[in-house]
Amino acid sequence: MNIQEFLNLIKKYRWMIIAVPAFTCIITVFFVKNLPKEYKSEAKISTGLLDPSRQVAPDMQSYSGPDIIIKLNQQFTTIIDIMRMPKNISLLSYRLILHDLKNPQSPFKPLSTDLKNLTPSQKQEAIKSFESRLNNRQALTPLDNGKLMLYDLVMSMGYDQKSLNKKLNITHEQNSDFISVEFISQNTLLSVFVVNTLSSDFINNYSLDQIGNKNTSILVLDSLLQKKEAVMNERIQQLKDYKIKNGVLNLDKQSQIIYQQITDNENKKSQALIDQQASLAALKNVNDKLNNRYNDKYLGAEVLVDNQEIINLKNQIQTAENIYLDGGYKITDKKKVDSLQLLLSAKLVKSNDNYVSDPLIAKQTLVQNRISIGIDLEKTTAGIKDIDNELAKLNAKFAGMVPFDAGVQNYERNADVATREYLEILSRYNQTNLDKNIGLRLQLVQEGIPTVPESSKKPFYIALSVIASLAICFFLLFIMYFLDHSINNEKELKDKTKGKVIGKLNYIKPRNRDVVKIWQNEDVDKDVFVFKNQIRVLRFEIESLLTLKNQKVLGFTSLNSSKSDVFTLISLTYSFASMGKSILLIGDQNMAAEMEKLKITTNQSMRDVLAGLKIIEDKFITFLNNDLDGKSLLEIGDKEGIAQIFGAFSAQFDLILIQLDPLNSLSDVKEWIFFTDRYIALFMAGDSIEGQEQEKIALLNQDEKFAGWIMSEVKG
Repeated sequence: MNIQEFLNLIKKYRWMIIAVPAFTCIITVFFVKNLPKEYKSEAKISTGLLDPSRQVAPDMQSYSGPDIIIKLNQQFTTIIDIMRMPKNISLLSYRLILHDLKNPQSPFKPLSTDLKNLTPSQKQEAIKSFESRLNNRQALTPLDNGKLMLYDLVMSMGYDQKSLNKKLNITHEQNSDFISVEFISQNTLLSVFVVNTLSSDFINNYSLDQIGNKNTSILVLDSLLQKKEAVMNERIQQLKDYKIKNGVLNLDKQSQIIYQQITDNENKKSQALIDQQASLAALKNVNDKLNNRYNDKYLGAEVLVDNQEIINLKNQIQTAENIYLDGGYKITDKKKVDSLQLLLSAKLVKSNDNYVSDPLIAKQTLVQNRISIGIDLEKTTAGIKDIDNELAKLNAKFAGMVPFDAGVQNYERNADVATREYLEILSRYNQTNLDKNIGLRLQLVQEGIPTVPESSKKPFYIALSVIASLAICFFLLFIMYFLDHSINNEKELKDKTKGKVIGKLNYIKPRNRDVVKIWQNEDVDKDVFVFKNQIRVLRFEIESLLTLKNQKVLGFTSLNSSKSDVFTLISLTYSFASMGKSILLIGDQNMAAEMEKLKITTNQSMRDVLAGLKIIEDKFITFLNNDLDGKSLLEIGDKEGIAQIFGAFSAQFDLILIQLDPLNSLSDVKEWIFFTDRYIALFMAGDSIEGQEQEKIALLNQDEKFAGWIMSEVKG
């Protein structure tokens, strides 16, 4: 989005932007000048939800944190929704219409035609009908249009639900215990009556509804409570009968005692088995020591060997002494006897050192130990048998208690479930009774009172109308900007065509399009002065373009056949003529009409020249009509002949300007372009380039003869 272009568009339509809001402001002032005054009355209802002084047993103790806020908001929203229900608004409608029917001299509103047309008997019948519906708290609907058309009567006075809700506002402020009821009307007494009546009726009806609902709930809960109590007593009695029948006092405690006895006996048996294994091991060890006489020196196993050696030594000594006595007391025999005596003494000493105790005593001790161990082993074995018998009795007793335990658990579970259900219903029953007596109680803490008129909204409506009209204007301009694909400056034209833009010409108002005055008068306005300088710049560019290759034939075409920029071509022609050059201008009938205004002869045509007639040259500008009676250029003459004619033109005139047909027309424009040296496309500012024209622009950019674009009638 180009901000500058959008601002230019706003500048273009600035008078519309000023006029529309001004007109809207005037119209709004005309409509709001007789607006009646409005009076607002407000009543406040206290709910007690946020007032600790009115809460005996809050019903939100189980809520915490954000849950409390959500619960409170739900309750406030529910109360407001109930107040807006049709049945409650209908009660207000009945009271309003009854007031006006019973007080025709001082109604809240001027009586409607329907009420005025009622006869006295019809009025009494209507009053009775409305009072009956009020007492029965019936909602008012279009179906109530019977003989008296009750709904239409209420609607004609503006007391129907839809009309009242437009001026009725019921709100709850954040962190407040109050519900505000506001009503705005043209009568302060009506506003007071509406807020006070609606609040009072709602409080009474809401309290009655709450008590009725609580009573219904209490009846239902009481019936359910009796059923649950009967079920609970039945289940408890079944448990009691089962225990009496099976002799069960406290099965849990009994099973716990028996299990503890089984555990103790198992521990005793384990210890007895350990003692039995220890006694067997000790008995085996004692028996091994008593039976193995070759391994234990303390039992006399080595004494036999030593005694045998001593006996042998004594025998040897006796033999040696006999030999000594019988041999005549030889010294050698004496030495042998002494030697044996020494050996015997040494052996005796050694034997005394090794055996300090009596082996018989050690053996006697082992025998006594074997007897003692055997006695202990027999005691232990007998104890294990007793423990096994006791365990068998205890296990049998414990196994016999399992079926009873399953039965007791089943009855206890049923009794427990029934008890919990009974207690839950009892709790709800008590809570409902408590809520009925000390539950939510609405109070009208502030009644509506007459007030002064509200601040006039006339300035607000006027400002709103002006702002709205301005917004609509800018929105429409914004839409126009985005839907407008027109090209209005050189940059846009260059971007769109991808070609060269030779120059531009500003827009000149039709009353100033006198070429002679533009070039002969120096005292011209600013727009004409700028246009004149732009023509000079364009003339210089064209002259530089043609003199580069000594060319003289220049054609002018355009894209759109519906618009012809004759003024631009005449201005260029006159600008070249003002330099003293001889100009030949070939154009259509529209161009001829403009030439006649300049008092230039227009009776010569290209058809006559092709027929062989000689062209008559004017002083500066010579005009030829390009009308060929519906034929193309090459249908009248051949290329060589026509080329010779244009060659003669080039020799006779300083510059030949040809007005070509638009590119999108069904004409022989290509034949004319063939005989030009260069040609230029004219584009009027504000035109757009469509899809098909893009193809023609692409062909132009590929043509070497195409010199570029001239943009005319540029505004701003």
